[in-house]
Parts: sequence; structure tokens; C-alpha cells
Amino acid sequence: MNKPIPAFWDMLPTFFLIPLRGVGIVALLLFSVIVTNIPSLFVYIITFFAAVKYGMEILHNTAEGELNAPDLSFKVLNENYELPFKQLVLFLLPFYLLLKFGDSSPIISLILVTFYSVALPASVMTLAYTRHLMSALNPLELISLIARLGWSYIVLYIFLSFLSSAAPIAYFFFVDSVGSSLFLAVLFQIYFYWVMYAMMGYVLYQYHEDIGYELTSEREERERKKLDPLSDIDDSLQNEDYAAAQRDLKALILKNPTDLELRHKFHKLAKISGDAEDLTHQGAGMIWRLIDAGKRVDAVNIYLDCVKADANFKPVKDSDYLPLATELKRMRLHKKAIALCNDFHLMHPKSIDLPFLYLLVVKILIEDLSQDDMAKPVLSFLEKNYVNHEIAGEVAGYNAFLSRV
Repeated sequence: MNKPIPAFWDMLPTFFLIPLRGVGIVALLLFSVIVTNIPSLFVYIITFFAAVKYGMEILHNTAEGELNAPDLSFKVLNENYELPFKQLVLFLLPFYLLLKFGDSSPIISLILVTFYSVALPASVMTLAYTRHLMSALNPLELISLIARLGWSYIVLYIFLSFLSSAAPIAYFFFVDSVGSSLFLAVLFQIYFYWVMYAMMGYVLYQYHEDIGYELTSEREERERKKLDPLSDIDDSLQNEDYAAAQRDLKALILKNPTDLELRHKFHKLAKISGDAEDLTHQGAGMIWRLIDAGKRVDAVNIYLDCVKADANFKPVKDSDYLPLATELKRMRLHKKAIALCNDFHLMHPKSIDLPFLYLLVVKILIEDLSQDDMAKPVLSFLEKNYVNHEIAGEVAGYNAFLSRV
């Protein structure tokens, strides 16, 4: 059972640490040093987009439940580089709407600007998990996301509002101590933006089931289960949920009736759970399949388990008896073989195996168990009903032997 995901407000200290962990602090210092020491508009623009791109990677990390800064690699900084440009559109949209409708339709302009300003975190989050700009601008999708997040979105928006003004506050706090510094101004601005990205990503993670966002780990697990249909069953076994495991195994066996491995697994599970009905039901179908596959020892073991669970158990097919009895004799389980064959002539009077099976019974009774008296009625049955059969010679030989004895 999955552990509940803590609410994002319980994880606030972690969000402030993410940009300072591992590669995060290196990236933060690197971008700040570049902007401070290379006074070039081109460098500023490139660094801005690189910082936004890295922030989106932080968002992606926390959206997967990873509470660490991503690696600062060429791949991270170059893959999906259209996202920072799309995000810039989201940031500039309220200003564009204000210029577009401000004079001609001030009320419409006010409504649109207010909506997209309030929905900006939702737009960024939607862009992060869909990667589509139109989805991030679609009012219906944004309203749907906000509605699913409920009060958490309001709390998130409040936190983000405070964080958006935290950089200048922190900067002016340090100015009194160290003096004016472009390096600190840039560092604080990037740092708090990355904290905001981390927070928005974590909200996606916390509510991923409600908003239909599939985690990478969940997608990989789903794909793994497609390749390995037993994975759910193994999980149920680990949790000792035998009923669920048996139910899923039954469904798999129905789809793959010839899969002996599945049947073996079910058989073992039925033994563990003590489900005699399922054990004997599946065992009956398993015995003849094992015999057909030439696995007579396995068939005998399944038969013995079934008899132990239900003393009245009998194989389904008449053709199962002779192979089982022969193997039981070879394994020196003579009494088990005799018990198996009891009343076979009543259950399967027309079976072609009947004379051979009862001749085997005679051999076991006389040669292995020295129970000559019990062999006599069986010999009498064979002598009477199979006069011209190929076993008639052996029957006569055993009768002659008993007469001498």
C-alpha cells in the first residue's frame, strides 16, 4: 500500500533547501557569477533562459517526488528548450491583454488580466506536465486544475505571492551588511524563483492522481506489468493478500489455459491458503496437462496434494489413471496406487485403459504387497471380461501362480 503524500505546506523547509542541494548550489552560483561578470545583453538573455530551463527541471523533479536539484548537464539545459519560451508567453500574457483591450474594453481587459494573473501558477504547472502552450492558456483546463486543487491552490498562490517579493526583501536585508551587490540581487532572484518552481512541482506530485498526471515511476510500473502479468500477483503475495492473488491468477489461467507455470503457481498458492476447493479444481485440470507434457512425476505430486486436501478426489480423465498408477508404483507408493484405481470399472466401464490398469493392480497386489487374496477378485474380473484381450495370457499366468501358491 502506497504511503500518503505529505501536503506541500508540510514540506516548506525542503523547498528552500532544494536549490542549495548538490548541483543546485553550483548552478545558482554559476548563473549569478556569469551575469555579474559578463555585462552583455546577449549573455543576460541566455542566462535568463538557462535559469528558467533549470527551474523547469526542478519543477519536473519535484513533480516526480524527487526532492533534489537536477544535474546541470548539457542534456538538461538543451532538451525541451522550447518550455522557457512558452513560459515567457505566460508571463507576458497579462501585459499583452492589458495593451490589447485596455482602451477599447477595459472591463474585459480587467477580467482577462485578473484571471490569467491568478491562474499563472496553474498555467505554469499545466505547461510543465502537458508541454503544450495552448493547454496552458486554455481557460477551461486552468479552471479545471484550480478546481481540483481546491483550497490548496489558494494556499499555493499566497505562498508564491510572498516568494515573488522575497528576493528584493532579502537583497535589501543584506545590503545593510555587505553593500550594494549585483551578484546578490541576481542570486536571490534566481534562488526564490527556483523555490517557487519546486513548490509548484510538488503540488503536481501531491495531487497527481486527482489531476490525471501520471508519474514516470507509475508509467514504468504500468509498462512493466504489461510485460510481466505476474507482478500484481507477486505484490499481493508480498502483502499476504492471498485472495487477491488467487483471483488474479484465475483470470490469467483463463487467458492462458496451457501455461503450466501459472497453474503451478496457483497450486502452491492454494496450498498456502488452505483452499481445498480451488486446489482440487485446478489440480484436476493440471494433472492431465502434465501427463500430456510427459511430466508424470509432477502429475503424481499434484495428485497427492489433491488427495491430501480431499480424500475423495479423483482425476477427471480416465486416461490419467494408468500413467499415475504406473508412476506411483515406480515411486513405491503402492497403497496410493491401489487407492487411485479403486472402483475405476464403475466410473469408467468403457475405458480402453481398464484392463491394463487392473492388471497393474494385480501386479502390485501380488508382487509388491503380497496380498494374493485381494488380487483374486481382480483377476476373476479380468478373466471374465477380457477373454480374448492381449492381457489374457498374463492373467492366466497370474491365476496359475496363485493356484500353485
